[in-house]
Amino acid sequence: MEAASPVVLRGEFGAAGRRAARYALTLTRSELHVQRLTAGPGDERRLVVPLRHVLECRPVKGPTAAAAGRPEGRPEEGRPEEGRPQEEGEDDQAAYFALYCYPPRKRRAVVGVSRGRQRLVKTFRVDGGGSRPENQATAERWTTAVRCLLLGVELPGEGEITPSLLPRPRRLLFFVNPHSGRSLAMSYCENHILPMILEANISYNLICTEYQNHARELVQEIKLDEWDGIVIVSGDGLLYEVINGLMERPDWEKAIQMPVGILPAGSGNALAAAVNHNAGYGMALGEELLVNCTLLLCRGLASPMDLVSVTTASGRRHFSFLSVAWGFVADVDIESEKYRGVGSARFSVGTLVCLASLRRYRGRLSYLPAGGRPKRALCRSITTQANSPAPAQLPPLGRASSETGLWRGAPADSPSPFAACEGFSFEGASLPPEGEEEDEVEGDHLPGGGAAGDRISRKGAGGAAGDWGSGGGTPLGDFASPSPSPCSSSPPPPPPLPQDGLVPPLGQPVPPHWETVEGDFVLVLAIYQTHLGADLLAAPFARFAEGALHLCYVRAGISRRALLRLFLAMGRGAHFSLGCPHLFCVPALAFRLEPLTPRGVMTVDGERVEYGPLQAQVHRGLAQLITGVPADTSNGL
Repeated sequence: MEAASPVVLRGEFGAAGRRAARYALTLTRSELHVQRLTAGPGDERRLVVPLRHVLECRPVKGPTAAAAGRPEGRPEEGRPEEGRPQEEGEDDQAAYFALYCYPPRKRRAVVGVSRGRQRLVKTFRVDGGGSRPENQATAERWTTAVRCLLLGVELPGEGEITPSLLPRPRRLLFFVNPHSGRSLAMSYCENHILPMILEANISYNLICTEYQNHARELVQEIKLDEWDGIVIVSGDGLLYEVINGLMERPDWEKAIQMPVGILPAGSGNALAAAVNHNAGYGMALGEELLVNCTLLLCRGLASPMDLVSVTTASGRRHFSFLSVAWGFVADVDIESEKYRGVGSARFSVGTLVCLASLRRYRGRLSYLPAGGRPKRALCRSITTQANSPAPAQLPPLGRASSETGLWRGAPADSPSPFAACEGFSFEGASLPPEGEEEDEVEGDHLPGGGAAGDRISRKGAGGAAGDWGSGGGTPLGDFASPSPSPCSSSPPPPPPLPQDGLVPPLGQPVPPHWETVEGDFVLVLAIYQTHLGADLLAAPFARFAEGALHLCYVRAGISRRALLRLFLAMGRGAHFSLGCPHLFCVPALAFRLEPLTPRGVMTVDGERVEYGPLQAQVHRGLAQLITGVPADTSNGL
């Protein structure tokens, strides 16, 4: 039996607008326990709210201020406003604080139908003090304690819990690809992301990318000190641009420590699925995955993330956070471009097309095994400030100019995207038991998310076949830097990039202690996240800062039916338990892949690169990823 979490605060409060309703609140480090002291017929007397479902807690000016998530909000037309104290007069000495929660709905009745989250807001009346300042101090202490627990700030004793413990409101820079996936990114921002960001008291600047590598250019120009993080609203391809743009800055050592976050609006959404999985949430797709990741983003906690340095035949170097693919996976990713309009289902269609013409590729795979690990056989801009004590107005970035067409903040009469769940009262409310958080997936299905990546260009990347040297990338040592001012001296040279000390130069033989596999392959996949797509749990054992990649390959001779079974089982992360004799997976620190077939496709993070020999090495914990949960330091090498 788990030990009870220590109690942080206890208190008795009223329900705003219902003087007869009283609640005993107990705050622990992981949960808020709500006990109704005066229950009516059919009312639920006790409710446990896990803090991982809480978005924000803050003082409000009055019981109506939290209505529909608006600090000075008005009730929606035709809806009663929960918590309106009709009987309270101007001499009211009470203070108020509001709790904003996004718990999962009760278990869905139909398998395959998203359960999603509901938005619940509760305003508590603090009236136990002898004066309004005393009540305000109590409300402030409770909101500070909850926010500290959400943000991972260490709490002192009860008497010392003051707002000075809290960091200043965060400032995030959003890059949105409006054409990613099914072109729903801007709709997601309006209806889900920005309302939650404002509720969480976060300032932001939002920029729409206009062409391929637009974000890559912009991150080389930003002033790092103006931002607390960069957030991608797109598929994995836009994050690939941002990471490589940060690594191309002269101050890359500082730049790559900028926390990056991702909100899924593309087709693959692999990294977003990995963030969701790392937080302990069950498999989610579409808007459910989006809300989960936005909730985690608002928590703000970041974890180290491995980057893999990939060098191609021409000497160009790419920094990868997700995968390197050759063969079937790369073919599906690129050939499914023509089906982008159907969203994540493009990978299902692409899988069937590539299965019908299953190819084999001859090559040589060499790798340095991770020590002691067994092989597994197997540009428009919107700038806004948060609604609470906000920092000074931030200047728009680059060519960005302030607009009012998309989002002005939270106008008092704007409906909430979660309107159906507003007006929350603890009377009769219930949350699903914690054991119901993860739903079992019943029956095999063809996964809709496949090889990761979402491109910004409107044109596809071409067919499945490419010639050596046909790809792009960044030349080694070719890094953008600002032009020096005529009045200034030459800037110092940028520090050298991380050295790939485990791999010899391409063209030289690998060290004798490396292992080599040569022959015919159906696919080779180096993956360093748990997911290859939103519903493809390709490497359940992967960790963000493991210091190793997982080198999976399928040898030729596998039947189409067996390969299809592998991908179906991958939706549950069960493909290694099938005992397929053609499937192998080994953790490695570095690898070299030498295609012996003259034509084919290679991808890095779902982005097509030049075809030919390449090699890669892991750099442990080089980047910072916003995961919303404390970093796991127990799974390293």
